[in-house]
Amino acid sequence: MSKKGISVTVSGGLISHVRQLYDAALKYLASGHGVRQGINGYTDDAPPAYIITVAAVEAFLNENFLSDLPRLIFKDSALWAIPSDSLDRMELGMKLVLIPQFLFSKSFSRGSQPYQDMALLIKVRNDFVHYKMKGTPPEYLKALDDRGISLIARSKVEGVDYAWPWKLSSSEGIRWAHNTACKIIDRLVSFMPADNAKAMAEHSERNFTLISDSHVREWFVERGIDPDSDHPAQK
Repeated sequence: MSKKGISVTVSGGLISHVRQLYDAALKYLASGHGVRQGINGYTDDAPPAYIITVAAVEAFLNENFLSDLPRLIFKDSALWAIPSDSLDRMELGMKLVLIPQFLFSKSFSRGSQPYQDMALLIKVRNDFVHYKMKGTPPEYLKALDDRGISLIARSKVEGVDYAWPWKLSSSEGIRWAHNTACKIIDRLVSFMPADNAKAMAEHSERNFTLISDSHVREWFVERGIDPDSDHPAQK
């Protein structure tokens, strides 16, 4: 039982669950179940991974930029003139732009990476949380298709593809979400003055580490699976 007054962080635990979901997805693909297209394949673990990843980013932002400690360190910032309840209700994409701008006079460019991927990830998260059984795919799906993040039916006929929730239920979708969070956190830390960033950098490096393409390919090779092959094998 925790005692009153003790504070802990949760962002590291949340992102570790995303990695666990990714590990589970890879093991499922390696077992020969489901559809696999190279290192990408179908997994039921993707939708919760999107939701948890966004939660991890927001938790990190709140822990490190809206808690009592930054209010003390950056006590003269105009950020604190914004009512706390307004900050709490603010959409995450807006928080990511405004909070570092107020605190450090530095922020994300909305037209550049990694902010664009984070904004897209938030849309994916919202589409699953507010899913209403609509068959029309979201407009952003083609961009994820082009990047090999979502799944495309290899034998589709006359434009018939997987339903969009299935297309987004992909192992590479989990890895993309995880890595997007890592890049956002790394950039957030870079905005901070060097003398304030050390502890946060250690926390982010420990918990928000990229999963590389080479790591995934080696994972399949170690299990005797050609990372460029498909399952079922395509004729």
